[in-house]
Amino acid sequence: MKGFLIRVGIDGTSGGWNAPCNNATRHFCYVPMGKDELVEEYDPCYRRCYERAVRQFVPEDAQQLAHWPHRLPRQGHFDPDFLNLTYGEDNERQNASRIYEAFNEGSDNFIVFYASLRPIYGRDEHNDNLNYSIIGFYRVKCALWAENVLPADRYRNAHTRNGEANAPHTTVIVFAYPNGSGRLLQHIRIGNWRNRAYRVFPNLLNAWGGQRLHNDGIRLGIDIKDGFLTRNPGPPEFLNPEGFRQWFQDQNPTLITQDNE
Repeated sequence: MKGFLIRVGIDGTSGGWNAPCNNATRHFCYVPMGKDELVEEYDPCYRRCYERAVRQFVPEDAQQLAHWPHRLPRQGHFDPDFLNLTYGEDNERQNASRIYEAFNEGSDNFIVFYASLRPIYGRDEHNDNLNYSIIGFYRVKCALWAENVLPADRYRNAHTRNGEANAPHTTVIVFAYPNGSGRLLQHIRIGNWRNRAYRVFPNLLNAWGGQRLHNDGIRLGIDIKDGFLTRNPGPPEFLNPEGFRQWFQDQNPTLITQDNE
């Protein structure tokens, strides 16, 4: 069994805005990241697929930063696709090769998606501006190089919809089982600001289990130093995937195959 923790969704570094969440109910909106400069005439898919959900979710008295923004990326990157249960990863920093190799070995492999969300009513009990939370989970069915995805399935992911299917070994597409996969109905918070960065809560690193010795010390829970949550390095791997799966099931998550309700 292999499991990866992958950061997704729009945020300050990949879209100039954070999707909203409600800390009282733990509901949230999923808005994908973008890849280009911020403009007022942004990718129309944002308005068509996500603006309505956010406007219905965010009350008038919410903090200003939680409201739908005036500027978004010129080009959105609508991935993962929770409706079609796919996720694509390019081979920058060899991430795609790592995922392809891991998910073509063994069984019961999985992906955990997390995002940086903004509470609609400002700072929370931890005095944080943002929530770093699990928002999705995939039971991996298979991982294919994009050029090997069947033409009938290419509509299911942003990478293959946009013509990358014929580029050899540059992008991997992960397909998930319908049963036990999807977007979480309620986010599960896993991190806050500590030691000058957003990191996984120490108690969760212990609860997920597993450890690995590196030259910079012992890593717990996930294979990244002190639970550092960032989009830049390759996705960290769970050191005890069975232990994480048990913890995750204990949270009684509700999964839906929709990008938003």
